[in-house]
Amino acid sequence: MANSKDINSTERLLNVIRGSQQPSAPATEAAKDSFSPPKASPKISLNFPSVLAGKHRVRVGVDIGQDNISFAKMAKASDGRPMLVDQRIVKIGDRINRESAEFKDLLRSSLVSFAGSLAACDVWAMMDATEVNVNHLKIPRVPKKQLENVIFFTAKKENPIDEKDVVFDYEMQGEITDQGIPKYSVMVYTAPRSLVGKVRELFSSIGVDLAGITIAPFAIQNIFRTKWIAVGEGTFASLFIGNDFSRIDIYSKNNLMMTRGVKTGITSMMEAMDETIAETMPGKKLDKIRIKTILQELSDNPGTSIQDEDGIRWSQSTILDMITPALERLTRQIDRTLEYYATSVGYEKAEKIYVSSVLSGFHHVLLTYLSEQLATPTELFDPFEGKHSVTAAASLSPADRASLVPVVGLSLSDAKYTPNAIYTYVDKNKELTGKMINRGIFAAFAAALVLCLAFIAFQVVEMGQLGSKRAKLEQELSLFKPLLSREKVSALVEDAKNRYQITQHYSKKYRGMALISELSSLTPEDIRLINIRIAAPSGQAPAQKKGAAQTKEIAQKEISDGVSIEGVVLGERNTLDALLAQYVLNLERSAVLQGVTVEKSSIVNFRKKEILQFKINAKIG
Repeated sequence: MANSKDINSTERLLNVIRGSQQPSAPATEAAKDSFSPPKASPKISLNFPSVLAGKHRVRVGVDIGQDNISFAKMAKASDGRPMLVDQRIVKIGDRINRESAEFKDLLRSSLVSFAGSLAACDVWAMMDATEVNVNHLKIPRVPKKQLENVIFFTAKKENPIDEKDVVFDYEMQGEITDQGIPKYSVMVYTAPRSLVGKVRELFSSIGVDLAGITIAPFAIQNIFRTKWIAVGEGTFASLFIGNDFSRIDIYSKNNLMMTRGVKTGITSMMEAMDETIAETMPGKKLDKIRIKTILQELSDNPGTSIQDEDGIRWSQSTILDMITPALERLTRQIDRTLEYYATSVGYEKAEKIYVSSVLSGFHHVLLTYLSEQLATPTELFDPFEGKHSVTAAASLSPADRASLVPVVGLSLSDAKYTPNAIYTYVDKNKELTGKMINRGIFAAFAAALVLCLAFIAFQVVEMGQLGSKRAKLEQELSLFKPLLSREKVSALVEDAKNRYQITQHYSKKYRGMALISELSSLTPEDIRLINIRIAAPSGQAPAQKKGAAQTKEIAQKEISDGVSIEGVVLGERNTLDALLAQYVLNLERSAVLQGVTVEKSSIVNFRKKEILQFKINAKIG
């Protein structure tokens, strides 16, 4: 027998053919592993609707003024309408620097003391309205996908916008008709990113994550949009008198239509009083702290008069005479603004003016003077008129009530209707996309749940039917009396064993003939068999076809339960290996043989011609 190291080209050819037809298992598995994509764990964000979160969150407004910090807390009443829970004004000491850690400690301690658990609150803050640019645009009706770009480029055309430096946002305010052409009315505003970042950074430094940042005109707009104060659908104005400036905002149908700042405020009135004192009493300077105390007393008790240490008798009329120049400038600016809005812009004239101001002693004087000088009806802006206000507000003075207007409006803020500098249309679009994805996932889960429930119901019905069928079959089985007995079954088994043994006997008897017949049909003309030795089990005498080989050599190489085939391949020298390989493959395909192997093959000379002599071993299948 040839050594395994002596495998020639015939065996290598067989290995190549077998390998192309049946690749090895390890190679196949390796190929699968190499082509299988890496497993990635997808990250799925499930943001279920806030409806599942439980009770409504409390909204807290924080307005940081020049001399005080105002707070207002708003909750939802049982009927769903807003309800003012509490309000507070915290004084800021004159020596406290706004950039100092002392101010931040005051802000945090005051906010925590007022709001309680900040985790259950949505905190809204105010930023300076003088640095925010608010405009109104008339946009042609375009497809929804193009609307954002049209609004942005129209706003950019009106006022250059650099998104690196400013925050841009807009709000749709319905459809209008402009010269017979239907258009969209859009409010756009820009705020410096540095201003927004400064406010956000201030609250972040005290551990507060703001829900929103807006300006006073939008905060007051909340009061009208939420029906906190019923003003109807007409046109009206809001006048807020601050320390260094005043601002007049015009609203129509509860939407901010125009805002304008006036450089006249409480400071201008104090300067006017200084000038009057300097004219009447040369060299005398006004003690601002003492004057504030006097103004506050007169504001709390209108109609009274107070004489100070310098012999000056203070009364509402005296104060009015001193600050009349500043009030005249303010009145002119208000008239011009209202006239410009009604004529140049082309909107309806304001029906009423709501007046509010920072906390000061000029409150009563201002309201009286403006009511007499302005043609438009004037009214105190009192945010505590609503029946949803807390009873604690009854103890507040009119001046306190008017100063709390912005922060009360701020506490009414909501992302649905309040412009938010840290939650612009870009963020809204992202949230809308997320909600759509969540709804899709929720719908898929719901559909899967319905299918599972339907399948369970089907299984329950089917189990009931199978149970009924089983009971019926068991009843039939109980009535069935078979004719078979143990003796009859044993006889049938014995008969089957006898038939099996006879069949096995015939199979062994004619196995050799069947093998010779199979070899005769598979052996081509180019291959001549020299010797065939068949070894069958159970001592059966194998059939033999003897040639030149001797009986003694065959006995030495006897195999059990198999066949040994010796022969030669005739033909051209370069085709001998291929003919032998094809013959081996034919034998492997046979149903009679299995485990076909080439024991040896070699080139020999026969009658001056090269032939391939071989020996093949196989087992009988």
